[in-house]
Amino acid sequence: MKKSKEDKQETAQLSLSEWQVRNKEYLEKKAQEKAKKQAELEKKRAELEQKKEEMKVELENQEPSNEEDAVSEEIDTDSPTSEEEDEAEAQDQEQDEEEVEQVELPKVPIEKIHWYRALPVLVTSSLIFLASLYFLTPLATMKTIEFTGNKVVSQEELRSSSKIDQRDYTVTVYKNRHHYEQNLKASSPWIENVEMTYQFPLTFKIDVQEYGILGYLQKDSKYYPILTSGEYVKNEVAADALPEERMDVTFSDAGLIKEFVQQLKNVPDSVKKSIRKVDLTPSKVTEDLVTITMSDEHQILVPISHIAKKLPYYEGIHPQLEVPSVVDMEAGIFSYAQGTENEAIHEASNDAQDTESSTQHAEQSTEHSAQSQAEKPEISENN
Repeated sequence: MKKSKEDKQETAQLSLSEWQVRNKEYLEKKAQEKAKKQAELEKKRAELEQKKEEMKVELENQEPSNEEDAVSEEIDTDSPTSEEEDEAEAQDQEQDEEEVEQVELPKVPIEKIHWYRALPVLVTSSLIFLASLYFLTPLATMKTIEFTGNKVVSQEELRSSSKIDQRDYTVTVYKNRHHYEQNLKASSPWIENVEMTYQFPLTFKIDVQEYGILGYLQKDSKYYPILTSGEYVKNEVAADALPEERMDVTFSDAGLIKEFVQQLKNVPDSVKKSIRKVDLTPSKVTEDLVTITMSDEHQILVPISHIAKKLPYYEGIHPQLEVPSVVDMEAGIFSYAQGTENEAIHEASNDAQDTESSTQHAEQSTEHSAQSQAEKPEISENN
């Protein structure tokens, strides 16, 4: 039984923390000291009682009563009364309590694992506090917006088209930057692409790429720029602002203009730069036939839908043209001098007839040879 109790005490001590063990030892020590003082006090009381008894015996043996009274008074004054003993005990208890209060408990260091557990909470709360403080200050809405790359569209137009409000938070502007890019693209036909970037701490840079001018739509003696996107801008360009070397398009059908621009993307730049005028001249067969006048006065007849395929050949044909000529690319590709259109057409038709006749002759000769080869076996059988 004793061993089991001792084992239990040992396990209980092991389960206690270091601070609890020290506190327990301190309390046990104070209890032992108090028990020791109590034993000493009891011992003193017993000694006093014994002296008292001895003094009484001696006084009884003495004759003069006065001396007995004096001795008894001295004994009474020398020996402590019960009230004085109680007061002494109370004072001792108070002193013990004061000593217990004055004794500093040992400081137990906080383990690292507790710091690790508290760290995420501390960091999160600190970030929330800083973010709240930031949004409450004017710094949250301070920002600088810079536009670059724009030549035709003004800074004021871009700023108003972006729909960025000065009261918007900087974080909100950064988060919705793609939305502002779409606003700028949709605001003007000149804008090809927009890229918005952020530079710490308060600057937003917006790089604007504009479409180039491919040519000019000539309509009622007025000129409107045709962009490389295939659209034409309805803002009139003054005559004195027009470049000397330019491409004038005389038809105003938006669909045909867009297809014409798309077809020209596959044409060499040397050919495109030589184009001066484009007229819509439909024929009975080809509705989208255009007449392209070049800078050297040569003319090209080509359907808009075949420009990407046929017009690049002009780069090889051009050196062979000695006089202002017409290069007809409507059906095939052939050229003739300007003013000899009927003769060229007649020659082309004759060539076509000759080609047809030669083709028919070849077919007939092929049929004749096939028939002769079929008759030979019959003759051999008759023999």
